[in-house]
Amino acid sequence: MKYIRKFETFDFSQTLPVASKADLTLYYHCDECNALWKQLNQESNDCKFCQSNEIEELSKDEWYETVGDRLEEDDFQDLESERAKDEDDFIDLYKLNKGNVN
Repeated sequence: MKYIRKFETFDFSQTLPVASKADLTLYYHCDECNALWKQLNQESNDCKFCQSNEIEELSKDEWYETVGDRLEEDDFQDLESERAKDEDDFIDLYKLNKGNVN
């Protein structure tokens, strides 16, 4: 019982150091090979596939719309499920700074 905190001891005035996985992800498109990829909290200067520097960073909505246009209906539903999961999956920012995030 000594490890159980009482409700009154929690400090609700402080914000929690967490963010959704989707908000920390960067979305890219390569103009050279037309590839689309995303990376968690890591900027990219070159294409992941052809190493071209002709890349552009897309917004989350632009990226999902472009990927969705390339997919079949079944795969599109899987993409929407993945997107919802990324929105609901929260990452502790303390772990992110230490590089412990999967």
